[in-house]
Amino acid sequence: MRTEFDRKSEGSLSELVAGTIGRRIVSGTYDPGDTLPTEPQIQAEFGVSRTAVREAIRMLSAKGLTVSRPKIGTRVRPRVDWAMLDPEVLRWHVDQNPGDDFIHALFEMREIIEPAAAARAAERATDEELAAIGAAMDGIQNEVRGSPEQIKADIAFHMALLEACQNPMLRSVGAMIQSALEITFSLGWRTVMGDDAVLQHRAVYDAVRQRNGEEAFLAMRRLLRNSKGNVFDAIWITRNEGETSP
Repeated sequence: MRTEFDRKSEGSLSELVAGTIGRRIVSGTYDPGDTLPTEPQIQAEFGVSRTAVREAIRMLSAKGLTVSRPKIGTRVRPRVDWAMLDPEVLRWHVDQNPGDDFIHALFEMREIIEPAAAARAAERATDEELAAIGAAMDGIQNEVRGSPEQIKADIAFHMALLEACQNPMLRSVGAMIQSALEITFSLGWRTVMGDDAVLQHRAVYDAVRQRNGEEAFLAMRRLLRNSKGNVFDAIWITRNEGETSP
């Protein structure tokens, strides 16, 4: 788990500084109301320029994590102000081994959006969009279980459904849904794509292809609830393995 500054990581120096401080904020190292170290202190810790530090602070501010005031410094904002759907903020939470509440919230968000999106896709998808959903379904079914190729197909499946809604607002949600999916798999929860999950994806696809919006809604809701159960099963196994390790 990467929690500290790594000069070999991808991205600019300012992004790396922002990522390290962002992880410290979401993990509680810096609590809401706390004042961050001064610019010279951050420069000294990371060995970067003042420009890089200021750009990093701007990034954190844009995500709602911090606010800067003259003669006061940069403070951590209340959690309610954080841009929780920002892909990087989501990633920073995951890098700190999020608790059950975070996972519940992540799936609840998806359950609010994706079943309705599947229903709209059933009503509105073009032939080309149905073909894209079908191609992703083939990848989910035929690629090796838990492989990078199957995970890529799973993400493509959900993205194609959002695209097929013909709603620009829902399309804009795509990056957030994609981040949520990547998060699910990045923690090693590859057991979420077992045979039952493949069949449930197939049920969503069949309902969309048959233009049955109500069944598409229900099938997607079943898929997400099953996935949530599998994720928590995998977490339980991982935690217990950690407790029993020497």
